[in-house]
Amino acid sequence: MKKHYKSIFFLAVTVIFITGCKNSGQLTGDLLPDRRGGTIQVATLDELQQAVLNVKPHETILIADGVYRLKQPLMIENKTHFTLRGASGDAAKVVLQGGGWEGGNPRDGIVIRSSRDVVIADLGIVDFRTFGIKVEALGNEKFPESPENIHVLRCNFMNIGVRAIKGTAPANRHPLVGGSVRFCRFENTKVPDTTWQFRGDYVSAIDMMYLKDWTFSDNAFYNIRGANGGGRGAIFIWNQSRNIVVERNKFIGCDRSIAFGNPSEPTHYEPGTLHNYDGIIRNNFIVAGDRRGKGIEVTWADNVEVCHNTIYAPEQQYRAIHYFQKVSGLNIANNLVQGNILGEGDAQLTGNLKGNLDGYFISPAVGDLHLTVRAEKAIGKGTETGCAQNDIDGQERKKIPDIGADELR
Repeated sequence: MKKHYKSIFFLAVTVIFITGCKNSGQLTGDLLPDRRGGTIQVATLDELQQAVLNVKPHETILIADGVYRLKQPLMIENKTHFTLRGASGDAAKVVLQGGGWEGGNPRDGIVIRSSRDVVIADLGIVDFRTFGIKVEALGNEKFPESPENIHVLRCNFMNIGVRAIKGTAPANRHPLVGGSVRFCRFENTKVPDTTWQFRGDYVSAIDMMYLKDWTFSDNAFYNIRGANGGGRGAIFIWNQSRNIVVERNKFIGCDRSIAFGNPSEPTHYEPGTLHNYDGIIRNNFIVAGDRRGKGIEVTWADNVEVCHNTIYAPEQQYRAIHYFQKVSGLNIANNLVQGNILGEGDAQLTGNLKGNLDGYFISPAVGDLHLTVRAEKAIGKGTETGCAQNDIDGQERKKIPDIGADELR
């Protein structure tokens, strides 16, 4: 009975992603804030641009169904407490379109500067050369404040050439505080050619730095790949980021799925500075992409937990979890891996299972890594860590948990 229920749940979530990350009621509806300032309804590109320019605190901009071919980025500057979202709640029906993967204008979709408590929801963001959404701290006289509490919810990102979501700041004194990306879909149907940066491997879905207290959860990532199998992490967090949680995401066919840190030293490097502090990577499903890639990469990090992830690769030599370069206090626990776990540095490994896991999963080809009853060496064989009280479906774990992201009952 339990497995039948979980199969239905997984199918339902997949349908939500495929049809545009629709509002799924209680599952995500409570993430939208109650804006007391009223709504502005727009149905043309000119109305949309004027509404974003003139929006007041505590207002919501509702965008009617349609394709909006932007002539310039939507600039959200010095705004507070407002929501920009598709009126129908279906990201497949409200699309912001850019100048194309190859580089026509505009190259960016939405730029957020010096703003607080902004929600972007229920939008399709497609065909931009550089960034779908850029969250930018400048720290100058015109834009002195860093963006804070920026949330992206139930959006579809398709064919963004460099970064679907980019977060950047000039230095650690301007962190981007308290944001999230939830219930979104990221997909590329194209691969950069070798004339792009770093011979075609400078591509990612989410690339953010100088973050504090951000969550990336319940998203799906498909085919985030570079020309040579060296694409950056589909979720790539680096440069002095703190208290980052990456959980309950699904990755299929990405060169790197999750990267905490960059093998290069942090920007504005000072002795002792790292890329990530006090982070958690848990309850993710990863189906490997290029055999030269990685599932989870951790570098230049302190006090990071990598627990209860399930990673599947056809080749058992695949680097499912790889840690190296200035790693301390790393806890790798209860991960279920068809692939390899390897690295160097101060790391504690407990309760992990790796090797040939044929028959352990419902359908790896479509990213369904829920356990079957044949997963005997994983069921009830985990260690008590406290890292993940619930599984990928939000279900409470047993006292002696199963290994991996799924808890079979």
